[in-house]
Amino acid sequence: MAIHPVFVHFHTGILTVAAALALINLVLRILFRDNINTPGTRLAKIFHEFDVFIYVGSIIGFIGLIVGVITGFMEPEYPLNIIIQTPELRFKILWSIVSLEIFLYAMIVRTKLGDRVWVNASTYFPYAIVIMVGGVLMMIMGALGGILEYHTSILKPILDWIGIPWP
Repeated sequence: MAIHPVFVHFHTGILTVAAALALINLVLRILFRDNINTPGTRLAKIFHEFDVFIYVGSIIGFIGLIVGVITGFMEPEYPLNIIIQTPELRFKILWSIVSLEIFLYAMIVRTKLGDRVWVNASTYFPYAIVIMVGGVLMMIMGALGGILEYHTSILKPILDWIGIPWP
């Protein structure tokens, strides 16, 4: 089915970029605490735009992840009886669901607190770390999907260097 790869690459990219921007925002928040709080400065605008992308990108990526899961189960090459028997696909599905829950949690926290999530270290450290963990999981799931489908991935040399065994 040609629609599954479109949705998979779309949401994986958006959620990975959101994780990278969460890391950048966390570093900016730590290094330039006073300048970010000053409205109208260029740094405050960049910080705010990154925050908006993290939030909106998480919502769009979350929806795309759900659609990617649905279209993944519709793949004719991987019917349900093959998915159940293949440990790599079960691993991919399990951690995709965990990533889905991580981004759902981050979206709920951001919706509840608004941009105040970046005010206190007690909120912005967990928020940024949760998004970064979700983004890393999405990168690993994308790499695993590439390895399963194409027998290679761009991340395969990096994962081999780190010591993560892959099929």
